[in-house]
Amino acid sequence: MTTVTSGFGIANGSGHGGTEFLSMLSPPRNDLSEYDNTKPHAHQAASVPPLFLEAMSVREEVYGEQGVPLEAEYDEDDARSWHWVVYASVASTSTSPPKSMRPEGSTTKEEDTRRASASAARLPVGTVRLIPPPHGPNKYIETATKGKIVDKHPDADPPPGEGAEAVSKKNLPSEPYIKLGRLAVLAPYRKLGLAKLLINTALDYAKNNPHVIYQPPSPTTMELANLRGKDMQEAASWQGLVMIHAQANLKGYWEKHFRFKEELLDENGQVEIEKEPIWMEEGIEHVGMWKRLKIDNSRL
Repeated sequence: MTTVTSGFGIANGSGHGGTEFLSMLSPPRNDLSEYDNTKPHAHQAASVPPLFLEAMSVREEVYGEQGVPLEAEYDEDDARSWHWVVYASVASTSTSPPKSMRPEGSTTKEEDTRRASASAARLPVGTVRLIPPPHGPNKYIETATKGKIVDKHPDADPPPGEGAEAVSKKNLPSEPYIKLGRLAVLAPYRKLGLAKLLINTALDYAKNNPHVIYQPPSPTTMELANLRGKDMQEAASWQGLVMIHAQANLKGYWEKHFRFKEELLDENGQVEIEKEPIWMEEGIEHVGMWKRLKIDNSRL
């Protein structure tokens, strides 16, 4: 490319696909076996997918600004997650947005001349990931007295040593859910709608590919569903439940733009999932929030 472009496209939804401005990486699995969480993205093994490195470049910068240590940025869920990266086409290595994406009056003739004369490059500026079921307990939530992890998440497998019948008596839901996380957009590119683009793209992909998102459940999960009298077809399929670990100060953003709620109600106004306590995650207050997408599993 030789000109500055400010458009953003929608991912096509398979493999490493996407457009020039939004790409998706399917779960990289063993391709991340050599990833070293003590090193930044630019110093990883050649076997690590380039698109994942681009996602990490954004995450490292954004969460580094918030004081999250490098070692905590990569975790065990990355290898099994879908990742999306949104790009901007810029005419230098600067992370400033192109002219058409900046507020009126925020640019200079010198900047525009430099951009127009340089060769445009594709710069990763935002990312999000989608984690499929199952999920273990939230390691950040503990009781105040015994120090034990309190697992209120729907599809976590029973703790070691506890059978399905024992867990069933605790009245914990067993429905599978997906989890969105690691949403990050570089500071100069915020307020441009890129976070919405990433979230909506990930949710649309999940809605259109439920059979890919959720694989057959474990025998323990199926036994648990049977003990609770759940329909086996429902237990064996993802019913559109989505969770996020939202930073507490952004709770209103998730409610307003995506209709996530701390307490999930069903169509009859009954509580499906209770509100969880606030927890600290890498020094930042977080809350669990939920929503349900409309999924047509009859076509599978």
